[in-house]
Amino acid sequence: MTGLPQRLASPWLDLLLPLSLLGLAWQRSGDPAGMIWILALWCGFKLLGNVPGQPAYAVLLGVLAVSVGAVIHPVSVAAPTDLILVLLAFAAGLRQSPAQWPLALWMVLGTVVVSLPFVEFDRLNGNLDVIPWSVLRDRLPQEALRIQKITINRSGYLYGLLALVGYGLSRWEMRVWWSRGAALIAALSFVLAFGTGSRAALLFPILAVVGAELCWQRRQWVARHGRALAAAVLSLSLVFNLLLYAPSSPLANLNPSDAGRARVAQCFVLRSLRSGPDLFTGQGYDRVSEYCASKVFLPGYTTGIPHAHNVFLQVLADHGLVSLVLLLIALGFTFQRLFQGLAGDQGPLCRLALACAVFILMSSLVESTLLKTSLQQVITGYLLALAWMPGVARPKDNARTIAP
Repeated sequence: MTGLPQRLASPWLDLLLPLSLLGLAWQRSGDPAGMIWILALWCGFKLLGNVPGQPAYAVLLGVLAVSVGAVIHPVSVAAPTDLILVLLAFAAGLRQSPAQWPLALWMVLGTVVVSLPFVEFDRLNGNLDVIPWSVLRDRLPQEALRIQKITINRSGYLYGLLALVGYGLSRWEMRVWWSRGAALIAALSFVLAFGTGSRAALLFPILAVVGAELCWQRRQWVARHGRALAAAVLSLSLVFNLLLYAPSSPLANLNPSDAGRARVAQCFVLRSLRSGPDLFTGQGYDRVSEYCASKVFLPGYTTGIPHAHNVFLQVLADHGLVSLVLLLIALGFTFQRLFQGLAGDQGPLCRLALACAVFILMSSLVESTLLKTSLQQVITGYLLALAWMPGVARPKDNARTIAP
């Protein structure tokens, strides 16, 4: 590529991702128009840079153009543009070379720093209970933080995911001070994730790092069994959800909040199964959500939960079984490529991407993580594209020296 398309393909364009939070300075909302326009500009330039090499990207530009209005003015909680933004951001990262990705990831990590002026405090932070020292616990802010009007759980999701990006860069970087800088931002992001009070944002980054490191230490074996391991990951996810949401499971009744989430999930499944055609096509946006929210209430609340607290059940209800199967197939191939790529030329970047993918999957099992917040949708889709960069899942050939 030459000229304008080559400049548009530059990872420096990813500076628009953290800078999109500046839109919060003009409009106090979970998804302000200012932030969305900057994200749309980023995605549009990314797609435009790929048009000369693949004309199909011009079609994606059209999809972006007709979607922006619906993103700014959604007509429902679960809008069609939610998954469209994920897919467009995924497409924006598909053709990036391994040499472009590290700088792009540094730009994404900058979101942590840019978000600091927009931190607010809300309800009590339940995560403080895990601190055993009362002197320290009492000195910390008792309220949970969030990024302005973005919800606590979605703010925790962003900070948890960005903590893994920082951790991965600290392991990838050969330059000592750059590695330490990435580790420092990763630690800050994890502290902010802890501060949101989200249990998932506290626990899942730790589990994702442990899983990625175990796979890294046995990367040759993992690469040889990539397909079987990907199938195992999806199977374990199903078992986890059954343990979490099945009516007879003790995990579904640990406390009133968990019991309420389990009943919402059960309502989504039963409602999706009530009609054969609707099972395959979905029932449209918010119909199942509104029905279940009118039937299930948490203790002390007069309104119900307006979403499934689970991405897969939300897709099943809104988009149908066909879309759910396609989503599972895409996830399976993503994990397979990352497992196989650990032993290839791009092993360190695959380790980073694997940790992020594990976190995204675990979060999607307990939260409707891809609803509502555009920055969250864009970063999720963009990071998943790491699994499809050139050179992944190929045998190692003249690989550079990597960190142990």
